[in-house]
Amino acid sequence: MRKKYRGVMIAAIAVLLFSARFLSAQTVSSDNTASSSVPKAVSSTSEPSSAVPSSDTAVSDSGSTPPVSTTESAAAVSDEKTAAVTEETKPSENKKAVVPPAKRPMAPDKEKVLAAEQKDNGKDTVKETQDTLKFGIETDITALIEKLTLNDDPRFSDDIYDLFESTKSVEIRKQVLAYFTKMKDPCIEDYAVTILNDPHDETDSLVSAIFKYVSAVQCKAAVPAVITLLDNDEAAYFDDALSTLGEIGSEDDAVKIASYMDREDLSVPQRQTLVKVLGKIKAEKTLDKLTELAKDSDENMFVRAYAAESIGTIGKPESLPVLEKLFEETDPNLRQYVIKGIKHYDKKDAGPFIIQGIRDSYYKVRLEAIQAADELDLSDAMPYLIYRAKNDPEGVVKDACYPVIAKQNTAEGNEFLVSVVTDKKAGDTTKSKVSAALMQYDYAGKNEIMELAKSCLSDDLHKSLRYALGKQFAKYNRPEYAEICRLYLASKDALAVGTGLDIYANGKYAAAKDAVQAVADNAKAGVNQSKAKRILGLE
Repeated sequence: MRKKYRGVMIAAIAVLLFSARFLSAQTVSSDNTASSSVPKAVSSTSEPSSAVPSSDTAVSDSGSTPPVSTTESAAAVSDEKTAAVTEETKPSENKKAVVPPAKRPMAPDKEKVLAAEQKDNGKDTVKETQDTLKFGIETDITALIEKLTLNDDPRFSDDIYDLFESTKSVEIRKQVLAYFTKMKDPCIEDYAVTILNDPHDETDSLVSAIFKYVSAVQCKAAVPAVITLLDNDEAAYFDDALSTLGEIGSEDDAVKIASYMDREDLSVPQRQTLVKVLGKIKAEKTLDKLTELAKDSDENMFVRAYAAESIGTIGKPESLPVLEKLFEETDPNLRQYVIKGIKHYDKKDAGPFIIQGIRDSYYKVRLEAIQAADELDLSDAMPYLIYRAKNDPEGVVKDACYPVIAKQNTAEGNEFLVSVVTDKKAGDTTKSKVSAALMQYDYAGKNEIMELAKSCLSDDLHKSLRYALGKQFAKYNRPEYAEICRLYLASKDALAVGTGLDIYANGKYAAAKDAVQAVADNAKAGVNQSKAKRILGLE
């Protein structure tokens, strides 16, 4: 009986619980239906309002703002969270550069076109080049564009541009960028700026090529994108972005860059690059910061050295005492970069430092001073240059002196150089380098060099000098080289004949044309026969 009663009680309790839940659900459903059909305000107790707005929903006499609805409140909270996340995660000064309008390549330079035509291998060179660009495979195309870049050949700019617009090959794009970088043609600025605005999906090597391109064409439109990459601490692009800003940035950009020197997260190489960039921009506003860095004995030596050079490139007279003091320091690297900087001053101010540098105990300082003497055309340095050319223990220093002496065209300097050419005790390597210097500027030594070449053609003990002089003759189109061209072509040495053909190809000397024809007709001339035919346009 108790078991039966207990079972009835359990069943009754279950029914009651179910009924209660059902009624509760109905009430909620009814409330939701009402709330969906009648607007309601939210009171402090979250009670549902009636269809008629209460006094709580009206604007009070004091002008207080009415409460917002639950939906509006949730949306506001959501917007605040989204804004907070965006503010926290967005890059600093995430400025997009304005993309320049698309444009075609510049018209080819006529002188470059003529120079390129002389290097053609035959009458079909143009068509073969265009066909390769249009139908070739990636490796053939990249090799061809690389060759056109090296030859500074502008004739196919439009073909290369059209290829760039259609290709999906990253390697081809990089080679095209290198080509238009060499040409300094801004025709693909729009592409470059677009990528720099968001480079993350591109290969590092492609982005690096783009940085070089915008630097070469002075694409100012890219500045905001470059600064954004710097501000966002994009490690992969930091060095390239800095270097690029050094080429296209303004003085205000330099001030911004200078402020990065106070950051503790920069590596030493990054600090070095940063200081070099400040020198490129030549911003006077950064002079105090550069002076502080250069004077700081606790700073990395090359940061100090690059700061010294940058101070010099700005060229303010009041900075000369700073450089003078730095030149007295014992570290030769610092002295070398002081010379790099001081050559930007007037030769009257810079001259004493440069002459002292030519006599420095460290060869790199001497080399830097010799280059500075060249750039400033420092005639007072001539006796020091001649002495170093005769006596310096470092061959590279001697070699650096020869062209500087030849360029200044002084009686003292020319006499020394010609004496080397005619000195039977001088080595062939030295004679070759001195002759190259004299031929480059063509002020003195013409007859002596010609006689030296003739003697080499008849003496196989001096073949290396024979070839070295021949390469120099082939560089320049000078009427007096017609005779030596014929002599090279008449040589029994096949390599000398090939050099003679090179001399003719550049000079097109009428007096030597029959000698070239003779090589073209000689079936035993081997590769020289084919080369002669190409030069004459016979194949």
